[in-house]
Amino acid sequence: MSVLFMMPVLDVPSEVWMQRMLEELGDNLGVVVAKDTKGAARWRDHVPAVSLTPRSRLSRYFNQLARMLMPNSMAYDQNALLKGIKRPGITKVLCNYGAFAVKFMDVWEKVDVPLYIHFHGYDATFDLRNYDQPDKRFFPDDYLLKILKLADRAAIIANSEFTKSLLTDAGIPTDRIHVKYYGVPVPPTCETHRNRKEINILHLGRLVDFKSPDRTIKAFEMARSRGMNGKLIIAGDGPLRVTCELIKERSVYKDSIQMLGAVTAEHAKELLGNADIYTQHNIKGEISRQSECLGVSIVEAMAAGLPVVGTRSGGVKETVVDGETGILLDPGDIEGQADAICRLANDPSLRQRLGSAGHKRVLDNFSMEQEAKMFRMIMKL
Repeated sequence: MSVLFMMPVLDVPSEVWMQRMLEELGDNLGVVVAKDTKGAARWRDHVPAVSLTPRSRLSRYFNQLARMLMPNSMAYDQNALLKGIKRPGITKVLCNYGAFAVKFMDVWEKVDVPLYIHFHGYDATFDLRNYDQPDKRFFPDDYLLKILKLADRAAIIANSEFTKSLLTDAGIPTDRIHVKYYGVPVPPTCETHRNRKEINILHLGRLVDFKSPDRTIKAFEMARSRGMNGKLIIAGDGPLRVTCELIKERSVYKDSIQMLGAVTAEHAKELLGNADIYTQHNIKGEISRQSECLGVSIVEAMAAGLPVVGTRSGGVKETVVDGETGILLDPGDIEGQADAICRLANDPSLRQRLGSAGHKRVLDNFSMEQEAKMFRMIMKL
């Protein structure tokens, strides 16, 4: 019994969780399909990889022209997908992102293989907006209608109860949706917190409005003005990068703020290992209208034994337990975020208690083993 695993791009630094899902399928993984495999014929040297980018020069030319006129448009090699599904041993199809699945409506009508569609957040935000055109919806007008049609054909997987709520609010029956949290590697032991002269505070993630790194910088400035001795490390890139760079340059504490840009998975692991506090100020994005549907970096921080300073927003309420694994504030409460950072910076025993509880919570609920178990149960592997 083998799974055809579909994703938009074969290897994206910000989607480490996608690579973990591939690993978790193990021997059940039969073939990987992506819109662009970047020339790779295999994933991890042993699983065939199929590209959906048309190969002919004429097709590539029309794709380039279409993207110039309509940025979200692209023609895919539907026959390549059909051939992949008809490979010997393929018994199930898992397509990641509802927005990717709707590109292949004709294919789904031609095959009777069980189809699973995994929603990850932005694809369940039906009112999603463009950063450069906030008044314009990101998805075409018929996107929701196509998703509802697919829900009659496919089993739906959501990455959190919050994502499930977005899907049910849109009209998908609750009994069609399965919740499966992402799994992360869990170290055998967690960090030991001690008194330190300078505290390392980490934000790891894309610089987007619903993670509001600009608020985190302001909270850090408040904490510093109250005597907290520490530095803020912001790792990630995105549309708010320029905003954050500008706030940093105008800050009297700019020498204590590091903007690293996008980092590799290995660098991210190193940053988590050197941090004392993890913080992220999630809100419903003022422009994008998106919320944090789970927060993989938050779960990774807990796995590393870091206390989390976050907000009661979206899926964060499912990962962080307020007062047990971190401190949660109301979205927009910058002063409360600063107070929580100061409190944790001055109390290593509190950091230890929250960090240790977070490590155990991830081990019990968000490990890769837990995700693999749920995967196999949902997909009947």
